[in-house]
Amino acid sequence: MKKSRIFFVWCVLLPGAARGQEVKVRLYTNRPPEALVARAVEGELRWRACATCAEKAGHELKMDGKAGGGAGDDGMGDIYVSGHYELRGENGPWLAMTDAAHIERRAGHLLVTVTMPLEEYVTHVLMGESGAFDNAESQKAMAVVARTYATRFSGQHAKDGYDFCDTTHCQVFGWKGVTAAVRAAVESTRGEILSYEGKAAEAFYTQNCGGRSAAAQEAWPGVMEPYLTVHEDSYCAAHGAMLWETTLRVEEIERALRAAALQTPAGWQRVEIAERAESGRALRLKLAGGAGGNALVSGSTFRFAVNRELGWNKIRSALFEVRNAGADVVFSGRGAGHGVGLCQAGAEEMGREGKSYREILSFYYPGTKVMATQAGNTGGTQSAAWQKRSSERVELLSTQADGDAAILPVAERVLKQDEDAIGWKANAGVQLRVYATLDAYRNTTGQPGWVAATTRGRTIRLQPLKELEKRGIVESTLRHEMLHVLVEEKAKASIPLWFREGLVLFLSKASAPNAAAAEMPDKEIEPVLQAPKDREQVQRAYAAAQSRVTALVQQYGKETVLGWLGSGIPGDVIRGGASGGSAATHG
Repeated sequence: MKKSRIFFVWCVLLPGAARGQEVKVRLYTNRPPEALVARAVEGELRWRACATCAEKAGHELKMDGKAGGGAGDDGMGDIYVSGHYELRGENGPWLAMTDAAHIERRAGHLLVTVTMPLEEYVTHVLMGESGAFDNAESQKAMAVVARTYATRFSGQHAKDGYDFCDTTHCQVFGWKGVTAAVRAAVESTRGEILSYEGKAAEAFYTQNCGGRSAAAQEAWPGVMEPYLTVHEDSYCAAHGAMLWETTLRVEEIERALRAAALQTPAGWQRVEIAERAESGRALRLKLAGGAGGNALVSGSTFRFAVNRELGWNKIRSALFEVRNAGADVVFSGRGAGHGVGLCQAGAEEMGREGKSYREILSFYYPGTKVMATQAGNTGGTQSAAWQKRSSERVELLSTQADGDAAILPVAERVLKQDEDAIGWKANAGVQLRVYATLDAYRNTTGQPGWVAATTRGRTIRLQPLKELEKRGIVESTLRHEMLHVLVEEKAKASIPLWFREGLVLFLSKASAPNAAAAEMPDKEIEPVLQAPKDREQVQRAYAAAQSRVTALVQQYGKETVLGWLGSGIPGDVIRGGASGGSAATHG
């Protein structure tokens, strides 16, 4: 029993350690800045002039695309930035992040590539692509679609050294702060993608299909997926099929087509629809009425050329009628976007009408399946699908749900006990993901085998139950991770990891560490918990964090210390613990 308790103490959550699959995203793609400022949000900003150069640290780094650099920047070559920082362009948007950035100088500009976990990328895509969503189920559907797109098309810009740009060419990257609704949608569908015949689906999506979806080959002739077909969308029609009308002068259209290097007949006067696709969209247009004869142009090419030159909302979709009025051409249409795949307007309506996110996905991608990848691989395949079982407040996902469902009543009881110990109830239910093998657990979470579980948001990811049962640590592991769910629910972003981890260890009544193990200054605990590498070092950090918080509770009282999660740790407490030994030496 003593052995299993010790194993549990060293097999708990290492906050921020598991990253899983990562993607590289190019920021400021269309307008690379000439100058940037990186400013620390918490702790110190760190940077280096090459991947293997000595690291520098400070509060702020100014970077310039020209030779000579800025404050703290030597003006030579690339820059690698890390830490919890804020990145600002001279005129563009700003982003606060904890992801590593690689900044390259090119022709007086700065090219910014950020490496981030796939799930974090999906979160920012939802912020950029799902602004019209108010319903939780439509948000979840969009999270699965964005994750599937990222999985299927990873490396779209590989020749340029990154996976995705931040524009509509890939998926729009939302810069503004992430909302609770978006974070919840991503967490509740973590790892889930759409698959077809064992591969990640081509999960295209559109703003508004105008009441009728388009087949994939209408927009991209080489794409013939059977789940991307023409069908009526009564949900989009009920939501509002977005009627629009645009009047353009012939001379404006001529200028736009020539800017796109398209040949036009001399003196043409009219635009006519020469051919429609199965969905009714304009497939080919005719430029007619001139002395130079007629010319045909692809409907999608025409729309792109006009919108790029005259404004992206001029011709909002290819689902339109054309009327010529002297020197004017009037386009009357409905919908917005290419019309392929999930219609965001229709998905929102389906959610409003009570459809689940799986029903939404089944409607827009018939024949596909929602699968959760255990290994987080880019191909989107796995040996077995997740199965779901639920109790009152705990949801279980497992590939062997019938056998693993025995954990549900234990989890319910432990959650109630942890709520009593901490003094508040969980705001929402908790999800348990039990992995079928140790390899699947390691590959997905990025954790070594001696870490029994890891928690992100409201999701607790566990090693196979047989492994935990063998060591007699099922209940103790659940108790620790449920406490993490409750602590993270109240903790401000600025609360250090040593305090969160030490508080959980104190509340879970983990075995007290020996005095020698607990001798570790606060300033040394934090980096070990942020980037754990050595098991013995991690053990010391846990022991020190537990000892530190135990001493704080003895000095200030449990209720006061718990209150610091929301209000912040007083400065004199931080200073007192950072001066040398652990809090075990304090009163």
